Amino acid sequence: MAGRFAEEASVRDRERRLPVAELDEFSASGLWAITVPKAYGGAGVSYVTVAEVIKLVSAADPSLGQIPQNHLGVLDILLQTGTEEQKRHYFGKALAGYRFGNAFSESKSKNAGAFQTRIRFDGEHAVLDGEKFYCTGALFAHIVPVSGVNEQNQVFIAFVERDNPGLTIIDNWDGFGQRTTASGGA
Repeated sequence: MAGRFAEEASVRDRERRLPVAELDEFSASGLWAITVPKAYGGAGVSYVTVAEVIKLVSAADPSLGQIPQNHLGVLDILLQTGTEEQKRHYFGKALAGYRFGNAFSESKSKNAGAFQTRIRFDGEHAVLDGEKFYCTGALFAHIVPVSGVNEQNQVFIAFVERDNPGLTIIDNWDGFGQRTTASGGA
């Protein structure tokens, strides 16, 4: 698979052609779910194995190696902090081939943990208001986790379906060597 990804990587980057087919193949391979614990139906591989997989893919196409990093990070956040119900639900989504993006970073914040995005709970639903940038993989994601704070400045992550009418992903990223990571804004 990595060999095929390498064939057109420089052309995709130079022409800023997003790697949609390659990303579909990569995530359909099951490699995006390799960290899902065995107790939830996954392989539960070590971080060393994950690093080797990302290293091989990155050597072929650096953008394809970067895109799943936030996805894998979200799976780890779920493992560490999710409820059993959340773990079953979202690990199941990962095993079914769903991709998680991210909308965590804010260009106007003083540091990575200082969020200006506000989250308000309305029954079982969350309402978010804010702007994000450097949202690697969000354009390709099925679900976009979005960080924000409530009125008490408690940090929450809301899992937003990519096609939610209140979520807009802006394809405006053009970083050198990362032109096809789709790391734009939200």
